[in-house]
Amino acid sequence: MAQTSFRHDINWLRALAVIAVVLYHFKTPYFNSGFIGVDIFFVISGFLMTGIITKKDKPITLISFYTSRFLRIFPALCFVVIFMMIAGFFILSTKEYEELNINAIASLLFFSNKYYALHSSYFDTSSENNFFLHTWSLSVEWQFYLLYPIIILLINKIKIPIKIALLTLFIISFTSVAFNLFRNNENLFYSLSARAWEMVSGGLIYVFSGHHGKLKSRPFLTIIGTLLVIYSIYNIDNTNSWPNIYTALPVAGAAIIIASNNQNSRFIRNKILQYIGSVSYSWYLWHWPVIVLMRHYNITFCFMNIAFGILISFIIANLSYHLVETPLRQKQKVKTDLIAGISIVVLCLFSFYTNGMAFRLKGDVNDIVSFRFNNEKWRPDTCFLNPTQDYSDFLKCNDKITHESIVVWGDSHAAQLMPGLMLSLKGENIAQRTSSLCGPLLNAENNQRPHCKNINTHVFNEILLSKPKLVIMAAFWSQYPFKDYLSSTLKELSKSGIRTLVIGPFPFWHEPLPKEIEIHGLNAQKTLPVALFESKKQVRDNDQKIKSIVEHDENAKYISALEVLCNTSACKATIGESPVIPMQWDNAHLTNQGSEWFINQIGIQIK
Repeated sequence: MAQTSFRHDINWLRALAVIAVVLYHFKTPYFNSGFIGVDIFFVISGFLMTGIITKKDKPITLISFYTSRFLRIFPALCFVVIFMMIAGFFILSTKEYEELNINAIASLLFFSNKYYALHSSYFDTSSENNFFLHTWSLSVEWQFYLLYPIIILLINKIKIPIKIALLTLFIISFTSVAFNLFRNNENLFYSLSARAWEMVSGGLIYVFSGHHGKLKSRPFLTIIGTLLVIYSIYNIDNTNSWPNIYTALPVAGAAIIIASNNQNSRFIRNKILQYIGSVSYSWYLWHWPVIVLMRHYNITFCFMNIAFGILISFIIANLSYHLVETPLRQKQKVKTDLIAGISIVVLCLFSFYTNGMAFRLKGDVNDIVSFRFNNEKWRPDTCFLNPTQDYSDFLKCNDKITHESIVVWGDSHAAQLMPGLMLSLKGENIAQRTSSLCGPLLNAENNQRPHCKNINTHVFNEILLSKPKLVIMAAFWSQYPFKDYLSSTLKELSKSGIRTLVIGPFPFWHEPLPKEIEIHGLNAQKTLPVALFESKKQVRDNDQKIKSIVEHDENAKYISALEVLCNTSACKATIGESPVIPMQWDNAHLTNQGSEWFINQIGIQIK
């Protein structure tokens, strides 16, 4: 059977892949590794694209190739973006709407994989509210479409055998993954170069079967390949480091199924699975926004809600397939698609540069939702280390710890104090030693931050060596085992006569404070009720527990941030009059102006 004829086995494989992805994202039991469906799509793409580019009976130009790929991907994607822009205007906060629009731009211009590599991790809960997170794979595919035909043309131009050339590309890409040559897990997951071997494996199946894609039917291989795919879905760990060598299992399974060329099996010809394969792209596009909407409205993922969500996403996918994807795939529609895409990108840019169309809100609330935080004063990557950095990176920080220093030690909740300290304590030698996700607890392990224990050991030794006049310790305490390590840390400092000031937990809101203000408004006192705290009781309890630990050490003093910012019923929410600035820019961290106000309130206890 020639590759140019319809491949029922590939359509069936699409169905298998999209079912795995959808059920994984809906957190369906036994589909813990359904994300491998995307890897299967990559193999399929590599096989089909190699066939299109290398067929000799109908040579294809780059323009016609790019046009056909654009028409295949863009119209349905554009429809999803339009829908979410309209819906988001009514249901999202201005900040969320701004983020929706910048994510939409990244998706429509096919660089979302690069953008998300810099701003989020696919497996992090922080990514779960991104309506367009799943478009990273489309960006990877489009980048593959741009480069792959050019590479093939160059291979033919310099007369390198295509089998050898593709095999070389496969080895280079796979080796880089196997030996983890990427800078971090985000670059690994979202990178085309880390995924190229998956696509090239499909190309290898094509060229090794003959340049015209003529394959003998080997039904027994279908069983082997299917078992490999099913095993991968059920048994591969949900890991932050993906792809890795285990990715070879689903990739091999998909490649074997394609190589088997089994067109006549009743199971493969099953009408339901064949139909799912046909609408798989639209279903992939729509299932994720449905999931994020469910999270937005706090809909629990119980059996009935999961089933309903899956059904709704499939119904919308069908509408998209028949009303948008299929009719707008025609070549005569390319101008319409381009004009629509450009118009949407322009509208998204307008929304982004107007802070999520914040002009629809008036007065103080407009000031607050228009506020954008810049953490430059935290001195990131030098005095405030990111999760990939270890202690040696503090060499980039110009702060030297001396006997006259005030040392700021902790995580981002310590770094947030720096704007206020630098303003209030001008002339003082303030030495910052802060690292994200790393509380100032000696000998404490932290799975989120592999370098944390080592960082704290070195900071502690620096402090002991220099004996500064004060150490200020602050952290997002609920994230760390402070009940086990804070007392011993203070005791070790106290032995050397080092005075410490421990700052307790800050208010932690259900939603980012600007969003809470946008939803609930401000009263005359410009406060918000403590009822809006996330786990209010836990914050209060931790405040008292830390206070109790600190008060047992004669060289340590405790400051309750809650008592500074809140009374029994409400917390201070804003700073200033014109413009009005939120006290905190997210759920917990102070704005720079908030930091200055807070340090001004407690300054006498520091001096």
